[in-house]
Amino acid sequence: MPNDLSAVTPFHFQKSGRGSLDAAKKRLQACLQSLSNKPDMDILISTNQAIELAKVTNIRLIEDAQHCPIYSPGIARDNAIHYCTTRTIFLMDADLLCTPSLVEHFSSSNQKLSHKNINAFEMYPCLYLTKQETERFDGDFQGCLESFLRGENHRVEGIALASSCLLINREWFLQLGGFDERFVGHGGEDLELIDRLCQHYPIGPRPADYGLNIKAQHPGDYQGFRRYFSYYALPHLFAGRFLVHQWHPRPLTHPYHKRRAGNDALLEQMLSKPGPLKGPVIPCNDLNGELPDFREWMIQLQEEAGYPVSEYPGLLRWKEGVTVKRPLWRKMRKLYLNPKAFFKDMLKSKS
Repeated sequence: MPNDLSAVTPFHFQKSGRGSLDAAKKRLQACLQSLSNKPDMDILISTNQAIELAKVTNIRLIEDAQHCPIYSPGIARDNAIHYCTTRTIFLMDADLLCTPSLVEHFSSSNQKLSHKNINAFEMYPCLYLTKQETERFDGDFQGCLESFLRGENHRVEGIALASSCLLINREWFLQLGGFDERFVGHGGEDLELIDRLCQHYPIGPRPADYGLNIKAQHPGDYQGFRRYFSYYALPHLFAGRFLVHQWHPRPLTHPYHKRRAGNDALLEQMLSKPGPLKGPVIPCNDLNGELPDFREWMIQLQEEAGYPVSEYPGLLRWKEGVTVKRPLWRKMRKLYLNPKAFFKDMLKSKS
């Protein structure tokens, strides 16, 4: 049976404060290794480093043609997807590692999607490893998950339930128009695509606060579209179908990251005034069309999976006694990217 799934990831490198090319290639090699249990998967990498990656086997390199001076991951992914020949595509980043359970799940999930409507999709959660855990990571995905669920922060510094790691029908992706190329630099393009996917495959009615673009350390505090998106992704977490992000520097002085504030504003504008639909609206019936209270539903799923909140409070709060260190650079980053949230945190700390 011919392969019917492609993994698509961009790999773009510029000399900057984001680390060395060797370090970036090492993260990519680890990413590809995590996919090696599915040797029939096509892997397409849109890159500006084709010569450097020429010796990497079992991948297809796509020249990353960018028409903007600042890198756009959406354009890079679109470029690669036009070269795909498979029915289904899996979108991920070169800094990510897939759990074995997720890779094993691809075959059954791909078949499941093929029997559903064309607009069905899957979205998978992502854990963000600390710098120290990235350096010593040996494939202990379950240990990292349990550490985070216990409310610890020495192995995992955060989680994104709503992530850009998506399994989608390729023709449907193209019908939707792919990524919006107005997003240049870091952030926004993935969330805007997910919004369009959800419009055509709603898991339930959109809440009144859907347009809020507010981040939270713990999913129990999610609001707006991030909470809504999480209804699609959370069940995968407790089934072991998630990814981990390998730490790397993210300097604010880099032009790519300096675009984050503008992209956030563009995203908020687009969420408030959605464009016309590109196809049929067919509901996702995973929750029977009604959204349960998110915190209660999350706790229920967690405890059914064998993680009682009394021992595993990490999706709601840090474990008692855990020290949360906020380096000065992280505070300055938040001040630059989200000044409202920065001053709100300052007022909380003084109260």
